[in-house]
Amino acid sequence: MKLLPFDVSKEWVIYIPVGMPVIKKSAEDVSYYLKLLRNRSGLSIKPPVIRACDTAPDHLVPRILLVSEGNSREQTGFFWHIEKNRIEISGESDRGLCNGVFDFLATLGFSWPEPDKEVLPPVNKLKPQEYLPQETYGYHYSQGNTIRRRLLFERNHPSSTWKSLILWAVRNQIDTLVFSLYVSHLLKRKRPQETTTHPLIQFGRKLVAYYHYPYAEEVFNLVEKYALTIERGGWDLSFLVPRGYFLFNREIFRMDSGKRDRKYNFCPTAPDTLKLISREAEKIFRAHPETRIYHLWPDRGYERAWCSCPTCRAFTLEEQGRIAVNTAADALALINPNGRISFYEYPAGRGDIALRPNLFKISRLPGEVGAEADGWFSTTRFNPHRAKSMKRP
Repeated sequence: MKLLPFDVSKEWVIYIPVGMPVIKKSAEDVSYYLKLLRNRSGLSIKPPVIRACDTAPDHLVPRILLVSEGNSREQTGFFWHIEKNRIEISGESDRGLCNGVFDFLATLGFSWPEPDKEVLPPVNKLKPQEYLPQETYGYHYSQGNTIRRRLLFERNHPSSTWKSLILWAVRNQIDTLVFSLYVSHLLKRKRPQETTTHPLIQFGRKLVAYYHYPYAEEVFNLVEKYALTIERGGWDLSFLVPRGYFLFNREIFRMDSGKRDRKYNFCPTAPDTLKLISREAEKIFRAHPETRIYHLWPDRGYERAWCSCPTCRAFTLEEQGRIAVNTAADALALINPNGRISFYEYPAGRGDIALRPNLFKISRLPGEVGAEADGWFSTTRFNPHRAKSMKRP
């Protein structure tokens, strides 16, 4: 095969459109990693120059062109192409461009197997001049059946590690971050205005601010820099039926061996349960109007532990789950007609209750075999005690 030289020692110039900060961030990443290649090749020269322009670049200059088609960040496709003195990386959106940049860098030999760890091309394979096959290119276009790659943040994962995990996700072309409803209050740019002087409530808010709030701002900064999407939920269906109601109305909780149990899931057929789900879901959906997709799954490890009261026994386990998520879906449809909710259903289960049109089913949960092939990654794949802050944002 005839090879076309890609020379890291050339004075590459990275051209980007004027006034597009996300593309500028992608350009900084390209410059940084090509600088690492030069260092590994023993070349002590400056990193590639980044130049913002609104005219055609000089065709005599070795150039890297970064382009975004400007579509919604939901479209994550990209295309890149290498010629002798020209590299073009194009994204369907700013998010797609980020994916194209890291796909291109992966082709050069970089990889990011875990947070805070980047693997460079082996030294013995690097020379001042690198060679890639002629007409080298890479692409991935968005289609209706494109698998969306998501990173689910577990509830107990330390928020001090969020930054490293987000950077790992970006470099591995993961487009969406999913945060539990239990930590949604941490992901606000501004603290809510104090509306009470009760000392216990004030103390609780101070604790939240002290331990978590600084990291929430970091999350938003990285989300905007890399055009990521935030979704909310996970094993959070029971979040819509607060456990504190057990003291006042036990009938809304599931029956197990003839006794009401507040630990796992709830009784989905009790009228008071459905009213509570609708009310609590409405609060959440109104608090986060920017969120388009929620994930409401039964309690972790107890996805098939539903109610055995006389009324619920007339329904299968899957049908009980559908009754609950249908109620939440109705609330979302009124507040955000474009919103959607994922729910979990056992692959071999059966249910005859029709689903609302704004629901979609998943059959493999994060952490299960095959889940990553479906686009679901979880922070539990990493040891949180080893996570450290990245030296470079």
